[in-house]
Amino acid sequence: MAAVLHRSAISWQDVLDAHATLFEAVVTDASVALVPRWRIDAAGRRHANIVPRTDPMPIQLWLRTPQAVTVREGVYAGHAHLGSDLLMLAERRALDEALAHERPLSELKRRLRRGELLFMVLRTRDELRSRGWTDFLEALGLPFLGTCR
Repeated sequence: MAAVLHRSAISWQDVLDAHATLFEAVVTDASVALVPRWRIDAAGRRHANIVPRTDPMPIQLWLRTPQAVTVREGVYAGHAHLGSDLLMLAERRALDEALAHERPLSELKRRLRRGELLFMVLRTRDELRSRGWTDFLEALGLPFLGTCR
């Protein structure tokens, strides 16, 4: 789980705090789930976590509280059971390496473009807009509103 729950001098909480303006419009209880892209079963076989149901595993959530977006631990049992608005499935070490970069959010965006992170939207475009995700998604280079508003 080291690829998702990172412990270092700088944390994802530090990054979220530094970019708090991206989350000002996000409604309380909205969240992003960060999940390893793969899991290894008891026989050593690799399985994708981009499935409706899977064995429960610990994950990281970026949860909007009334004060700020906070990093929390959560449980992932597949996207059918996930209450988050957005889901990022990360290749091994992608989040740790992005966090170690001088500009973690920019590196996260670059790794999204390189395919090291898969991004799933679990709400409609209108729901994402009303839940305040526009600035965050645009900062990641994900123009979900199209080129014109």
